[in-house]
Amino acid sequence: MEQQDFKAVCGQFATGITVITTTHNGKPYGFTANSFTSVSLEPAVVLFCLKTASETNAAFQTSKTFAINILSDEQEAVSNAFASSKNSQEARFEQVELLSKKVPVIKGGLGYLTGEIIKHEIVGDHIVYYGQVTEGKYFEGNPLLYAKGGYQCLG
Repeated sequence: MEQQDFKAVCGQFATGITVITTTHNGKPYGFTANSFTSVSLEPAVVLFCLKTASETNAAFQTSKTFAINILSDEQEAVSNAFASSKNSQEARFEQVELLSKKVPVIKGGLGYLTGEIIKHEIVGDHIVYYGQVTEGKYFEGNPLLYAKGGYQCLG
């Protein structure tokens, strides 16, 4: 299948938007992702994917910790800040207030999950990370959604 066609078909599937974070050598790292899903309830395991070319991989593989920050429909600017390769990690985190700095949890989201990375593997042009969840919390609101090449709203 052609890459352009594959992207077009997958773009029909609406996804929530997350910012996935870690801390390495006392510095926060994070990126915007819609490639996140639950894998198992017992034990609680999730997965997320990051491009193999991303320099952020070293931080996740060394720290072995993660936070999945589920963005609300009021956090489009946060999504854009963490998605832009033009923004340094420092610039990304200047855009948000944190609930926790140990593993960065972003204030204002719909929820978060934190835990330990238990496995990672290269699949195509991405690295798939599996993480066992140790903590999480949810909040009220509507999700930030992405489909058909842009942000979408419920309703």
